[in-house]
Amino acid sequence: MRHASFPDPVLTPDPFGPPVHTGGRMVRLAGPSDMAAVLALRGRAFRGGAEDSDAYDRDCLHLWVGADTRGAPPLATLRILRHPDASALLSGYVAQHYDLRALAQAGEASGAETLELGRLCIEPAIGAGGGDLLRLLWAGVTRVAFGVGAARLVGCTSFHSTDAASLDPAWSYLKARASGPDGLTPGRKAPEIYPFDALPPQPSPEGQSKVPPLLRAYLSMGGWVSDHAVIDRDLGTCHVFTCVDIAAMPPARLRILRQTAGMTP
Repeated sequence: MRHASFPDPVLTPDPFGPPVHTGGRMVRLAGPSDMAAVLALRGRAFRGGAEDSDAYDRDCLHLWVGADTRGAPPLATLRILRHPDASALLSGYVAQHYDLRALAQAGEASGAETLELGRLCIEPAIGAGGGDLLRLLWAGVTRVAFGVGAARLVGCTSFHSTDAASLDPAWSYLKARASGPDGLTPGRKAPEIYPFDALPPQPSPEGQSKVPPLLRAYLSMGGWVSDHAVIDRDLGTCHVFTCVDIAAMPPARLRILRQTAGMTP
């Protein structure tokens, strides 16, 4: 199993700090001894119990969210891949699916890190009751983002279907409300894509209801998306590139995230 030799992901200096505790649960960085359980959780969430790991896992920080008791299993997780420069961003997981050269050049000019978020999941048995777990995950991301001075968050946000046409109301909503800025929107690279060009922008309630909770969270932070979806046969999803520029986040939203993460406003 590939997780047997995972290195300790805690960097020096530690970009996270002590665990965040709230409501009998906590978020912290996963260590090597946690990785078997973290990958098992991902396998249940993404592959029906089959193994879910790849070559990027070794270079990532992994968040562990669960009960605030010794020996408790993880109930939620995500991985964070740090990109200190353009070369790193262009060799990441997201860059397999999207042409990020324009964004990489902008990041190189700023000199700040980009954090790539991926494999966010909550224990499937919990179902719709995982809101508190999701908030703890965001607290963990906030800790890391401010710990390393990151400029932006990027990732692929999934819709649990490969029938892209059935999601037209959602794509139209995103086209109307969350189109990326000119000059930074990723180019088209994946072998199977679903362009939004011909779709009318329609910010309808139906379209909004089809947007997954995770993507709605990104949008509430000022996030923007690509002008096309990628059909990912490996995971059985469609996804859009998603970016949040930390400096452009609504101040009230940023204040709540920092408070949840136990940081000064």
